[in-house]
Amino acid sequence: MESITPLLFPLSELPIDSRRGRSREHHAPHGDVPSLLKWTGSKRSQATRIARIVPPHNRYFEPFLGSGALLFHFAKAGVFASDIYAPLIEFWKLVRDEPHYLAEDYASQWRSLQDDLPSYFYVVRKRFNQNHRPEDLNFLMRTCVNGIVRFSKDGRFNNSFHLSRRGMVPKSFRQAVLEWSKRLSGVEFHSCDYVEALQRAHSGDFTYLDPPYSGNKQRYIGDLDVARFFVELDSLNQRGVKWALSFDGSRGNRDYKGTLPPGIYKRVLNLESGYSAVAKVLNGPIQQVTESLYLNY
Repeated sequence: MESITPLLFPLSELPIDSRRGRSREHHAPHGDVPSLLKWTGSKRSQATRIARIVPPHNRYFEPFLGSGALLFHFAKAGVFASDIYAPLIEFWKLVRDEPHYLAEDYASQWRSLQDDLPSYFYVVRKRFNQNHRPEDLNFLMRTCVNGIVRFSKDGRFNNSFHLSRRGMVPKSFRQAVLEWSKRLSGVEFHSCDYVEALQRAHSGDFTYLDPPYSGNKQRYIGDLDVARFFVELDSLNQRGVKWALSFDGSRGNRDYKGTLPPGIYKRVLNLESGYSAVAKVLNGPIQQVTESLYLNY
């Protein structure tokens, strides 16, 4: 494809951070996205800002769904939302199709936890590792340490109970489920690889991509094959599909910048997304996270 020189957003679009002497969007609250599924790398703090710069499009695709924060803004009949992790997709189908059942299941499990804390958490964790019930995935993510998705080498969920938290109260969870369910009517959920999902995108469509960081560990999928991923981005460009990509960034003084070929994208925006829960749990210090959003338009 024709090489395109990357362009930063015009300075007029971004406030100046005088402390650092450079243009950058400031951290914003979570906005209008109800807190439903806690998930590592959630873009809930950025979703409203990203949504504002999404261009008009025919069909919306999100092939690394996770907590689906951006999906909340664009959900409508025909939207294609997917993830390779089947229990996660089954959870989203429950939100769409059986919200009252999901809310009641969570309320029942929440009460069991209060009566037998923390032992009940480990009962559910063992059960999930045996049968992968999406209801149990939801409960574990609501009550495990900082909502971190963590698996052993043999694929077993192994995060621990968060001793200072007992989960979202059932009334608040029910409200979030019902609000999400209204949005998801007609949304298509699929458990598949991102390549399979993107093959369905055509000229005039838009896709938001939020793959795991390079060097990803203790997740339900392996490290991202970046060479394969870049081929897919180039294919989207050739087919006239617009996309936004949350790909790399920094945490504290540590830089996680990847090497995205400059000819694939047109501009990049740095977004501050709050503090790293993972760093807090694993390393101790609280660190500011900044993520890069690459755009091909």
